[in-house]
Formats: sequence, structure tokens, C-alpha cells
Amino acid sequence: MKSACLVVIAVIYLVPASVAIWTGLFDRLSQRVDTLAERLGADIDSSLKQTLNPVVEQLSNKAHNVRESLGIWNRPFSPLSSGHPNPVIPPNPNLANQNEGANPFDLGLSPLFQSFFDNTPQREWWKGPNICIEREEIDEAKKSNLTSPASTQRPAPIQTEGDVTLDEDELPVEDISKIGEADLGTRQSRQFSAHVRMSSCNDEGLSYSCETKIRSNGIRKIYKTRYNCCYGTVREAGEFGCHAVELRSLQETVFALGGRSFLSLMAEAEVDPKFLNQNHTYFVPVDRSSPAASDVANDVNTQNEGLTTDVKQDESVRLRRQATTIMRMDAEPRDMTEVRTVVRGHMVPGIYLTSNFRDEQLLETENSEAKIRINMYNAPARIYTANCVRLVSTNNYAHQGVIHMLDGVMKPATKTIAQLLESEPHFSSFRKLLREQDVAMFSQSGQLTVFAPTDDAFAKLNPELRGRLLKGEGCVHSVVEHHVLPNVICSTVIQGRARSTSLLGSSLLLERDLEGKLYVNGKQVITRDVVASNGVLHVIDGVLIPENARSFSQLLSSHNLTELARLVEAAGMVPMLDSLTNATLFAPNNYAIRSIPDEVKQSWMTNPEKLKQVLMYHLVQPGVRQAGLANNQMVETGLKGQSVRMNFYQSMPFFNAAPLRASVQCGSVLRWEQDACNGNVHIIDRVMIPPENSITQWLANNRSFSIMTTLLKDTKLNEILSAEGTYTVLAPPDVAFYQMPEEVLSEITKDPRKAATILKQHILPEHVCCSGFRGDWFTSNRRRTIDGSWISLQRHLDGSLTAGDSHILSCDQLALNGVIHVVDQVIMPKVNALPFLSGTRRLGLPGMELILNHGKQKRI
Repeated sequence: MKSACLVVIAVIYLVPASVAIWTGLFDRLSQRVDTLAERLGADIDSSLKQTLNPVVEQLSNKAHNVRESLGIWNRPFSPLSSGHPNPVIPPNPNLANQNEGANPFDLGLSPLFQSFFDNTPQREWWKGPNICIEREEIDEAKKSNLTSPASTQRPAPIQTEGDVTLDEDELPVEDISKIGEADLGTRQSRQFSAHVRMSSCNDEGLSYSCETKIRSNGIRKIYKTRYNCCYGTVREAGEFGCHAVELRSLQETVFALGGRSFLSLMAEAEVDPKFLNQNHTYFVPVDRSSPAASDVANDVNTQNEGLTTDVKQDESVRLRRQATTIMRMDAEPRDMTEVRTVVRGHMVPGIYLTSNFRDEQLLETENSEAKIRINMYNAPARIYTANCVRLVSTNNYAHQGVIHMLDGVMKPATKTIAQLLESEPHFSSFRKLLREQDVAMFSQSGQLTVFAPTDDAFAKLNPELRGRLLKGEGCVHSVVEHHVLPNVICSTVIQGRARSTSLLGSSLLLERDLEGKLYVNGKQVITRDVVASNGVLHVIDGVLIPENARSFSQLLSSHNLTELARLVEAAGMVPMLDSLTNATLFAPNNYAIRSIPDEVKQSWMTNPEKLKQVLMYHLVQPGVRQAGLANNQMVETGLKGQSVRMNFYQSMPFFNAAPLRASVQCGSVLRWEQDACNGNVHIIDRVMIPPENSITQWLANNRSFSIMTTLLKDTKLNEILSAEGTYTVLAPPDVAFYQMPEEVLSEITKDPRKAATILKQHILPEHVCCSGFRGDWFTSNRRRTIDGSWISLQRHLDGSLTAGDSHILSCDQLALNGVIHVVDQVIMPKVNALPFLSGTRRLGLPGMELILNHGKQKRI
């Protein structure tokens, strides 16, 4: 059904589009044919004209017919591309006389398809008028800049008339040929010289930058060239060069942009006139008739979710209140010093357009103690923030600089995150969780986002969990890292839902509801965007507990491993298990434990020490992860002297990227790496019982295998299966031997040599669990026995397993030196010209199988 829908969608959207393209193509071709006909009529004599006219007319008719036949496809689908059945596209006044000097290959197609027909070079806007150039030379050998762009000064404009013949990757400092000549003069003894020049350019719309790397006879330099609109000029989309705008004074421009209250605040703060006469970048709050939540979002003491916005107040009073509040928080200022500091904190020396901004950039302000952090987001349109206050209007020129309008007043970033947490008493519980390295991380420079829970948030936790966290036990480091993001996320960019990854590697869901309230993993953000010099802090009303911050016992309960949790509690191992660090637990699921016979489980309950040994056999320390394991790797367990074997089997042949089936002690790994605070848990489908006997001892202890035990002794093969090593034995019980012809059974019991030939067909010199049996169309999954012959180990569509012609009756009986599978018949040696036809193969799909039995075929 899904495939059919995709086909229908493709037909609806692609066919009209392609038809429209080819229709336009034929229209243009028809016009070219008509033009050709006119030119032929003017330039050739009448005799040749009579010969060519029928050809031209035929071409014109063909084009017309094709256009008409394709046109019927355009009409029914035209409403899909526009709300109007016949959309009218107004003429573009900037493209007057657009047909003059038209490209003869301009077929009216989209740029993608037009590029196949049109090789006409596009006009390079950065070579137009009013373009200023900044150049930089970096000597990689000296690690220093010989010249650097004066980004904080107004660049001197290069006025041009028409096109400018500037090389896009022009070397600004010295010509490369001169570099080569000067260098060659000192290296004349060399017979060989290398000269490599690599250039790359990037068009960002408002700027065009190029970087050229030079590698010439030991010289390693980088030349950077940046083309921007000169100060006081702007560029529209598609414009060649830039055009000038009318410049007015700072006061007039800010007043027109809606920053009258800020002008009033500047006058009251008595800003030094020398600052106003220099080039600055101003971040100006816009006027509003009433305060909004974002006005006081920077105040760490303010819980702003419940603000009312129906009280009207004067803008200058509002801004003055904000300025004093964000500086002193809970104290009234005695003079205008703090207000003056806030105003200067909105003034940056030099000219910074949005094209000069970089994400996580820190700008020095006229307030020497404060900086402005610039952040850039694509959500999906580009969003700029300054100290987490959104820029609503950018790149507004004035005589004294450039102005960016803000959605609110910025709080100067003067403290680190560590200082913010230390200065507020309601973060005392969160501070107790911090280790020395956490405090150091919050104190050094960086760009972090911290969701800080209050003391009231900790009071909502389970008392046992809260006590363990405040004592620093278990998973404190995981809880702290779960509250920290490695980049600055401002609340203004969260619209709807968004996800981010914490330092712990866990996912945090940020969402804003219809009322504008912000939540992180369901916990409400009660104070947002408290800007620090090394990031931003959001105050939340709950503690974020990650999945991998749970102890082993908590994780077993939360992942429905209740049967194992009951056994751990019965063995009295809960405190020991939760106190471990860097451990791995192979956890059998509930079905695996319920499959254990009741008498065995009852014996465990009456003998806790025996149960503890079984559980310790599932524990590995130090912990292991999937990426660090290999096939046939032995991993030491918590049970002294005992190890478990890891095996990996490819799901499909020839496809190395296909997922692997993994097993531990022949138990399939169902789910990898459920992280806990003190390790991880791998869920498996069987209970691992520590083996106590070798293969020979296991067979001897089971009366059903008396004949095979006797034959192994007679042939001395029991010595091999008693020694250290790794073997897989396909063990036929006595009843399988009795099914053999009497003369054959009598012969092998009397002749050890013939018995050895048969028994060697049952022994593989490797460890193969039943999960390693595979059935597919491509291979027979053949394995070699100890005598070098082949045997096919197959898994069939009905789930049955076969080894050669025999069926597997019982899987994965583990011994100290291998594994035993019980088969239903004795496997006899066979001689075939084609080894892959040995034994029985079943290939097919449900409802039909093709059986290859010693090269013969039959269908069932």
C-alpha cells in the first residue's frame, strides 16, 4: 500500500513537472525554428529556399504537435502548483528589456535544467559596485597573521563603475610568482620543486569569501579574501553589487526603528559623547506598551511564567526597571551607575554586521566587565540572538555605526555558571551533586546550557533516591551531566518541540506549549535565559533523572526483568550489585528464568550460596560493550575461575554490513547495553549455568550415550574431548545407533578404525551454537569436521535444525571445552564430487521447499 501511494505521488508531481519542462523546451525550439526560417528567407536564394522550406515547415509542425499533445498534461495538474487555476506572474520591473540580447539557448527552464543547455556565465555580484575587500595572509610556518582585516573599523569602499576585473581568489599581499622566484633563488641546488595552489570560495549572499592555500618549495601560506557590501550599502537578492542607502544620525535611526525608550535611557545615563562619535554596533531594545516575559527572563531570581501583561506603563520606566533589576536583582540603585553600565553593555566598538557574526562569538562591549554572546540558529529560518535576546531587525545603518534591534533588554554576562549557582541559596542541593571537575567545567570558558533544579525540585524526589544523590552515591555524575548541554540553547528558538543531546549522551526533549510555557523532559522552566560568560542557565522545577542513572536493581525493575530481580533479592545481592562500578550484567529475561525446571529453582531458594554462584556467573567486571567484543572471545566472570564465551554469527553472507547475531554461552543477546549508573546490562534469552564437566565426562554421565562413550574410549577420541580446547560434538544417543543396520553396528563396535571414521563426522574443531545455524539461498553453511570433511549446519523455514542428514533434537549442552548438540541419527561419511551437495539442503519459501538430497531434487 505504501509503495502504491509513493508511485501515485510521483506521478502527480513528477509527470506534470517533466511535461512542463519539455513543453517549454518545444516552445523555445519552435521559436528558434521560426527564427531560422526568417534568416533563411533573408540570406539564401529562391532555389535553395524552396528546398529548405518544406524541411523547416515540417520541423515547425512536429514541434507544434508535440507541444499540443504534452499540453493536455499541464492543464489538469496546474492547481497543484498554485492556488489559482491560472496563476498570473507580475512582470519584474528590474528586468526591463529582458529579451534584448537574450541567450539563444535560454529555454525558460529551471536553473537545474537550464544548466544543461546554457553555458552562459552568471554575473558575479561581488565584482559589482560598492564592494569592499578584506584580505588576510596567514603564514602557517610562523603561525601568525601578516595582515588581518580591520573588522571593527569601517572598510574603505572601492567605488567601481560596471564590472571589476578582480580575481576571485586574488592574493592580497604578494604575487605567488614572486614567492616562487624569491624562494627558487635560495634553492637553486634542488633539482625538483613542488608548487600546489588550492582555492575554495563560498557565496553567503551578503558576502563572498575565498581561501587560497599555497604550498611552494617549503612555503606554507593561506590567503583569505572577503568581499562585502561597503558601509552604508546593501544588496538585494540577485543584485549585481550593492546600492547605497540614506544614512541618518544615530538618534534619528533608532527613533525610526522604535527604540525611543532606549534613547531616553541613554540620555538619563549621560553616556560620554566621545562614545557616540565613534563607530559602534548598537543592540537596541524595541519599544513595547507592556512588559513581556522575556523582559525579565535574564533575572535568576525571577520566576516569569506567571507574569501578567495587562498593566500599561511608560517605556522609560520599564527599561529603567529592567536595567536596575538585572544589575542588582533585589536592591534599588542609589544612582544611575548601574543603568549607565547596562547601556554601555549594549554598545560594541566597531562595525559588526550579521555577515560578520559567528555562532558562540563573544563581543567586547564598552562595559569592560560584560560581553555579548552571539548565537545563530536555523529553525528553519536563520535566527540571531544576543545574550539569548532575539534580534528582530538587523543591519540598520547610521552615521555613527550599525544598529540591531532586540526583542528585550540584555543582561550583561559578567558571571560564570559556577558563580551564578554559588550566589543563589536555592541551588544548594544541586551544588552538593557537583564534583570538583563539574565545578571546574562550570568555571572555565565555554558554551554550556545548564538546567538547574531548585531545592524545591529535589524535595519532590523519592526520599531514598534523594538521600542517595545528596550523599554522592551511585549515579550523581550521570545526573549532573544529564542537566548540561554542550552548546548554548536559548529559549526564544524553541517553537513546538526540539531535541538536544546532553553531556551524558542522553536525549532531552524541549517543548513549548500553547501558553508559551517551556518544558524540558516534562519539567517546567520557571526562569529562562540567565546568561553567563560561559553559557546560559535555565531554572527548572524538577530533577532530570536519566535512564542510565538508575542502579542495577532499579533498571531490572524498570525493564521488566522482574524474575531476575526476585532471584537477586533472594540471594541477598542487591546492595552488592548496586555498589559496583564499571560492571556488566548479562540478564536473562523472564521467559528464560521461567523455563528453568521448578525443582532447580527450588534448590536455588533453599541454597542461596548456589544461587549466588549462578548470578555471579552472569556478572562481568570490568564491564564490556558490544564494540569491544570479538568472536570466540572468553570473558572472565565474577565466579572465580569461570569465563563465558562470546560468539558472533553473520546474519547474511556476502553482506559485511548486515547485523550480527551474538550469543554468550550459546544464549542469544536480545538487547545490548542498557546503561545503568554503575555499568550496563545485556539482555539474553537463557540462564547461564556454570559448566562442571568436559565433553567426555558429560557423555559418560548420561546413560543415553553409553554406546558413543564406549566407542570414544575404543578409538582414543575421548582423550581429545577431555583435553583443553574448543569442540562441537553432534552426539547421537543409543537409540540412534540401534536404528543402524545390525551388520554395520556390529562392524564398528569390533573395528575401532571404522568406528573412528564415523565418529570423526560428529566432531567439529570449533564452537558452534544453534544460533550459528543458518539457512539461506546463497550458502549451505558448511563446517569442517576434525577429519577435514564437510558437514552442512542448516536452519529451515519451519525452524528445525539439521546437521547433514540428521535433525537436532537438543541444542547447546555446554561443557568446559565445548558444546554438545543431540542428533537423531548417526552421521555416515559420504563421498561426493561436489562437496556442497553433501547432506540434505532445503531451499525455498513458505509453502514450497526445494530439497537437495545427495544431488537429487524433489519438491514438497
